[in-house]
Amino acid sequence: MSGRVRALAAILLSGFAVAGVSVVASTPPLKLAAEHAALTRDEGTWNTTVEIQIGPPGSKPESSKGVETDSLCCGGLWLVKEYKSDPSKSPFEGHGIIGYDPAKKKYVSVWVDSELTTPMISEGTYEASTRTMTMRGSMSANGKELRWRDVEVWKDDDTRQVTTYRPGPDGRESPSMTITCTRQK
Repeated sequence: MSGRVRALAAILLSGFAVAGVSVVASTPPLKLAAEHAALTRDEGTWNTTVEIQIGPPGSKPESSKGVETDSLCCGGLWLVKEYKSDPSKSPFEGHGIIGYDPAKKKYVSVWVDSELTTPMISEGTYEASTRTMTMRGSMSANGKELRWRDVEVWKDDDTRQVTTYRPGPDGRESPSMTITCTRQK
């Protein structure tokens, strides 16, 4: 490496170091918003029963079981969800992350799984009085827009139910999937 290249590299690196110090020094430490507390209740391992409505409304849904493990990371700012289906069925796994965005005043979520090539991104709100989180999202899948609304209701401290609603061809929403989660003791 020539002397000029070494000098230029040293200048660039020292600039980044100085810039990095000034940015870190001027940024106040992050504080958890009160809304982050709603994420802590999900921590733990959950047995799940999943019912998916494949046929027309009113037909018998397909059922499966699985396990979801939820853990807080990044100082409590984010909740990481790890899901695996019952190993005796076709393998399915999913990974999600959810947090609270104070600028948007909304929860934000990203979900990926073994049946998607595009991440599912959603945002929404939590209503403490009804213990209900409602998230809405959309994505492009196979050239079509897929929209959904997830409603998660806490039945008690160890049971929650998530229902996914999707619009049909007529634009009316109907439930397409229900997941019942029971905390492992």
